[in-house]
Amino acid sequence: MKNLINYITTIIVTLSIVSCTDLEEQALDGVVPTGSGSASADLRGVLNEVAAFHNEWARHLGIQEMPGDAMAGPTRGGDWDDNAVLRQMHTHTLGSDHPWTAGSYNIFMTGIYKADLVLSDSGQSADHAAAKFMKAYFYYQMIDKFGVVPYRADYTDMTQDASVYSRSEAFAEAVTMATDALSNLPEKVDGQADKPNKDAARMLLAKLHMNRAVFTGEPGATTFTFDAADMTAAIDYIDDMVSTLKEDDSDGTSYWFNFDKDNDQSSELIWALKQEQGADDSVGGTSYHWRMGQHYNQTPDGWNGPVMLGEYYDYFQENGVAEGSDPRATWSTDELTATTGNSIGVQRGQIYKPGGTDKVKDRNGLDLVFSKDVPLVVTDKAAIESAGYRIIKYVPHNFNEPESDMIIFRYADALLLRAEAALRGGTGGDAQADLDAVRARVGLGSITTSLDNVYAERARELWFEGHRRNDMIRWGTFLSAKELKSAESDPKYLLFPLPADALLNPNIDQNPGY
Repeated sequence: MKNLINYITTIIVTLSIVSCTDLEEQALDGVVPTGSGSASADLRGVLNEVAAFHNEWARHLGIQEMPGDAMAGPTRGGDWDDNAVLRQMHTHTLGSDHPWTAGSYNIFMTGIYKADLVLSDSGQSADHAAAKFMKAYFYYQMIDKFGVVPYRADYTDMTQDASVYSRSEAFAEAVTMATDALSNLPEKVDGQADKPNKDAARMLLAKLHMNRAVFTGEPGATTFTFDAADMTAAIDYIDDMVSTLKEDDSDGTSYWFNFDKDNDQSSELIWALKQEQGADDSVGGTSYHWRMGQHYNQTPDGWNGPVMLGEYYDYFQENGVAEGSDPRATWSTDELTATTGNSIGVQRGQIYKPGGTDKVKDRNGLDLVFSKDVPLVVTDKAAIESAGYRIIKYVPHNFNEPESDMIIFRYADALLLRAEAALRGGTGGDAQADLDAVRARVGLGSITTSLDNVYAERARELWFEGHRRNDMIRWGTFLSAKELKSAESDPKYLLFPLPADALLNPNIDQNPGY
């Protein structure tokens, strides 16, 4: 008997074909799909799959940041080897059995399936726009990472294998769904970015148009011709947003408010997962953003795992900015010093106990001093627990039950996309104004607008928010050598391998090279 995930990877329903009652009567190999009954075939079930991707560091950051130049997961002696899955992801040596890619594929396909349960039930018509938006979002993820989307036109003959959209076909479907959703979703209301809304659909459509050349281009391509009409469409969608950038300041307070407790009150959040103690609609989970890199002896304690690479950290010192002067990389308050002992952002150098005076020691009794240089396999006993700069993107508070919503889309990303779109030939945008606005908000001066500078600003502004792999592919830098990867990668790594279960369907071919 196949399990549910195998079932989902080979048969996926589409819109408005049969009722939920009909779905309950269908089964494959004796398995009735969980969630097919009226009690669980609802919008919360779809949202739970969005959360399943974003709330797990190895899925969200592991496949969106670690393959790029920002994040690595060094093996520390006998710790963090994990059958080399972290090193394989960073060095582009992963195979078709990589658990992170297979797990993400299953989540996206499960999300599509659950969205279709809602969309096929006329009794849930009030939720159809939100379900269609989230289905389009899962399509976007599948197109970006796997290049195909299995689908089933109806349940008439369950013995037939699911059909498969090509990358270009799936792209067209995603644009249609997101456009339809935009027509029927409500405008975003500040404080309610956890609800699917028009700005979220506008952002998704902007991202789809920004990536059309990648998503519909030749397999393995690293240079792209961006159509001016796509760039203009992205600009127009962002122009229509009601979201706004947080007010300017010079010390980073407005920037970090987006990642602090009660960040749902930020006008900058476009779409997020609610995380609030005792709330029935709480599905977010941000604590891994400090746990994954923090040392075991820090406050809050952590897992002593992933790091930010030195070459990526150097982006914060470009344009004459002194180390520690970009508050997006280094920020502290009296409260943080009292409760954690250290600044947040990119943690480096000597680490302190709460209060900021007493030094933290590692488990060998040595001063815990995070160093910039880190190999992929750490064997030096003195460096095993201290090699690599650590990262904290969400402000630590209520260590076991934080109340920071998990951001999926925010407006600074939209501004930098609009700047990029203008530089790639779109009309109606002002790239210099958008770039200046993002920098001025954190007290930094104007720099010349160029694609290279927008690329670097996205690195500084959006670090560890899950955008780097997509950005690097669009700019043609993803396969290049980097700090811990000495050679150009095979173009096959522009897409992830399809999991073995998906290949049970003879209509699905493994991505080239795997």
